[in-house]
Amino acid sequence: MADCCGTPNDFPVVNPESSGGKPVEIIAGPSIGVEDLSDADTFRFRISYSPYVDLLATLSLVAKEAGVAKSNPVLKGTVIDTVELDWTYNKVVTSQTLTNTGGLTPPTLDPSDLDHDYTSQTITSDITFTISGNDGNGQPGSVDTDQKSILFGNNMILGNTTNFNLQPTTSFLTAISGFTKIVKTARTHTYFATGGANQHHYVIYPKAWGLGTFTKGIFEGGYVRLKNVAGTLKQTLGEGDVESDIMITNEKGHSEAYYVYMTLYDNQNDAVTPFELS
Repeated sequence: MADCCGTPNDFPVVNPESSGGKPVEIIAGPSIGVEDLSDADTFRFRISYSPYVDLLATLSLVAKEAGVAKSNPVLKGTVIDTVELDWTYNKVVTSQTLTNTGGLTPPTLDPSDLDHDYTSQTITSDITFTISGNDGNGQPGSVDTDQKSILFGNNMILGNTTNFNLQPTTSFLTAISGFTKIVKTARTHTYFATGGANQHHYVIYPKAWGLGTFTKGIFEGGYVRLKNVAGTLKQTLGEGDVESDIMITNEKGHSEAYYVYMTLYDNQNDAVTPFELS
């Protein structure tokens, strides 16, 4: 029986009779097996088809801080000290590598290895791990990779309170301490505004995510950005006003500049039509 994976066995050359014609050579291909059943009276060959199956790699990752698993995105300030990696293939591999974008030392893997743990680490920023396997058959699908990442984000803060235009920034930061917090990596978000009479809704997110646009249904707008001027929040900058960053420290001790958006009007509670922030 011929090797179905690209190493053909030797088969006889069928020589033509004296009446003429060319010799016929039987060669097995990478997906075709040829079994020689010839006898003294008849050249006879049985063909079998065994299609090549591409290699498939599947990687899994668990990130932990002090033994507690963390899901993406991880809150900035968290220190990931353990990364547990395991993977599977749909067939045997002859070689494999595990690499990362965070400068961690890649392990030397045997073909039979299916897991690796990084311990005693101090991972505080985005990192991607890549497993790559090779089945050694030299086919277009002989190599496959899979990737998993640890992503770090910060809090988007949402809630309602009184109008803080022309009010102290420190008082505002105290007022929002009980607001809803959602760990995200970008400002894009869909939500329902809250707040009744004399209550304005606020959306607060890291300045690094850029200026936002608010849309409700077909209408754009409805929010104004409050600026910090010498410790006072202002809806509109006056002559000579200089805006400074509003710094917010999260529960992990990470501090960064934030944008503060407030609805132009109070009484925005609506559980039917959401706002979309883009």
